[in-house]
Amino acid sequence: MVPSKSNTNGHYPPRLVYSSEEGALFQGDCVELLNQMVTNSVDMAFVDPPFNLGKDYETESFTDSLADERYRNWCRTWLLQLIRVLRPGGTLLLYHWPKWLIDLGAYLNSVPSMKYGSWIAVNMKAGFPIRNRLHPAHYGILYYTKVGGPSTFNVVRYKAPVCRHCGKELRDYGGYRGKFKKYEDDDGIPWVQISDFWQDTRPARQDKSRKVQITELPLHIPERLVLMASNPGDVILDVFGGSGSTFHACQLHSRRWIGCEIGDVTAIMQRLCTVFGLADGIVVGTEIGKCFKPTFIKKEVAAFVDEDRISVVKAVEPFKEVPRSFNEDGSKSKVLGF
Repeated sequence: MVPSKSNTNGHYPPRLVYSSEEGALFQGDCVELLNQMVTNSVDMAFVDPPFNLGKDYETESFTDSLADERYRNWCRTWLLQLIRVLRPGGTLLLYHWPKWLIDLGAYLNSVPSMKYGSWIAVNMKAGFPIRNRLHPAHYGILYYTKVGGPSTFNVVRYKAPVCRHCGKELRDYGGYRGKFKKYEDDDGIPWVQISDFWQDTRPARQDKSRKVQITELPLHIPERLVLMASNPGDVILDVFGGSGSTFHACQLHSRRWIGCEIGDVTAIMQRLCTVFGLADGIVVGTEIGKCFKPTFIKKEVAAFVDEDRISVVKAVEPFKEVPRSFNEDGSKSKVLGF
């Protein structure tokens, strides 16, 4: 295969920077990492790519200001690679804003191996009015599956919203409230099935208290997707790692994960260290290793040892105060077995 083109100003081969039985994190170009992965090897892929809005990612290795056609072609490049590495029946989930979801969704509809599932609208906090147009109030998630194999879909539930003043439920469920009786919690509030419109979300934000400024995706967004489209032990891929929300969700729910981030990975490492502790050995899980070309993963493990990259892992310190988002947004969803 001819190596795919990427959106960088140079050559940024992926470097293994952390590994354990549960996951593997690489720093480098996502397209180059995908080129090193085996066809039909992962169970689910979630991507929250740069939106091409001119954001400063504080790295010289990437630009977020591309002409539309170049950005479109770059997105199609990694989309095709993600489709290739997904197993038949695997799920692809793309988080973006509507302008590009329409464009990239139309492209995915033209790929014979992909089947459309849903458009999930994710509520964002209403912003200031924009002159001569409707102000944006939601992001979206495109849900596709790869044909040719059994797909995974689990019913995910969240706690019914209640009035913050009186504690009573805000919805009457059209007279069908009794059907939720068996899903009630100890406090009598039911867990209801999620729909394709998520209102209990906030917009992605930057945590100004951190040294590394990075847009953080609320944890319960990837958490719901992980619960919905995978099972314990499955391998989840996220090649735009950001602050590590996806990997956090995977470890919470016993999924294996593969991640990549071209910029600073400090925020990801600190997050994992704070919530779970970091493994201090040199291990690549068997199922994770199977997702890569043998020569590549063997070379990276050797380099990890030879370059003493483990010393960087051991030097990572947890946050002195756990960021609010780690707790506020976590474990808001359940797959109930009855």
